[in-house]
Amino acid sequence: MSSHAAHRATERAGKRSVSLAQSLIKEVEERTGKNGFSSVVAEALEEWLAAQKLREVVAADRKTFGPVSAEARRQAEQEW
Repeated sequence: MSSHAAHRATERAGKRSVSLAQSLIKEVEERTGKNGFSSVVAEALEEWLAAQKLREVVAADRKTFGPVSAEARRQAEQEW
């Protein structure tokens, strides 16, 4: 568990009301039970937030330095 995730585990929980498709709720509960539902939602939101932050970094980088050149992309693909 990352230190960030460990911090969240000890952080006081808050409540929000969300509306979800019944089929989605049913599928999640079939896999986790009713007690695991909140942790699945929290994990999904943490993944979404990390992706959003990455998009913001990439957008700021593009604004500062411009798009990645075709040559730089080719070089990265070769090294990958």
